[in-house]
Amino acid sequence: MSSRIDPRALVIVSFAALTVGFLAGYGLGVRGEGSDPEAPHPVGAQEYVDLGMRDLQAGDFESAESHFRSAAQLRPEDPVPRVNLALALLYQRRWRDADRELELARRRGRDLPEIHFLEGLLARDGLADTVRARAAWRRFLALVPADAPQAGIVREFLDAMEPVDGESP
Repeated sequence: MSSRIDPRALVIVSFAALTVGFLAGYGLGVRGEGSDPEAPHPVGAQEYVDLGMRDLQAGDFESAESHFRSAAQLRPEDPVPRVNLALALLYQRRWRDADRELELARRRGRDLPEIHFLEGLLARDGLADTVRARAAWRRFLALVPADAPQAGIVREFLDAMEPVDGESP
């Protein structure tokens, strides 16, 4: 039996770590209980984000995508629904769509570490662009505490990547 980890398994573990880790550590998408006080109707952006997060955890990525799109329409200036939408698209292996959503999120919240974490996964696993993955994960590491569990995961990702010609590890 080989001691190497299947890269596909690593993707699944990294997505699970992202979802659980950011929910616990950074509050990705979950900002509080109750109704959205700014909602023009009974269901606001926060309720859609909450529903989308539940769908993500249940593995219903298409429904999660729909809820996150609704949240993004209600709060176009908020990067969180776009980041969550990108995650739902990554689960569906819709790499270009996820890349587009991450770009929109970046324009609205350049300092969110989640954007850089997901960009690294997207670049490595969907676009086969290790240079971009390394750059995104280095930006992520610059934004989070060194002892954060997510930082440890990203350092492992970086250590496991083979540098290409002209790229520094």
